[in-house]
Amino acid sequence: MTQTATLATGKVTGIIANLLTVESDSPVAQNEICYVKIGERKLISEVIKVQNKDIFVQCYESTRGLKFGSQVEFTGEMLEVTLGPGMLSKTYDGLQNDLNKFDSLFLQRGERSNPLDEGKKWPFKPIAKVGTAVQAGEWLGEVEENAIKMKIMVPFKLQGT
Repeated sequence: MTQTATLATGKVTGIIANLLTVESDSPVAQNEICYVKIGERKLISEVIKVQNKDIFVQCYESTRGLKFGSQVEFTGEMLEVTLGPGMLSKTYDGLQNDLNKFDSLFLQRGERSNPLDEGKKWPFKPIAKVGTAVQAGEWLGEVEENAIKMKIMVPFKLQGT
């Protein structure tokens, strides 16, 4: 029987512009990503400090309309950057939203984009031989973008070979 981990939730107990104080029902980690709910929208935020029962959260979107008691969902994940072919021809904001996909540089609250065009096909040249056992961080092959060869590796999150 497998058991799924229950992610922490919390509520906003203090608001100073984009700095929030949150109280959680479970432990959370510094630099953990969380979403603060305003109605149906989820505002991306990051835990910047944990001090006793107080969790200090930096909200990366406008907190206008946020109220004490607003719900917070913690993800258990850290802020990450997606790497891959196609990055060199994009313009990103600090959360790796592809700004070319929006009508304005000023995104609406809760608006996000995939950083890479997942539908685009890239010519792949294998480096690892078929049947070779590989593990996280090892090269699988390469693709070329704008005359620059970029290595593709086994993602670090994957366990085993």
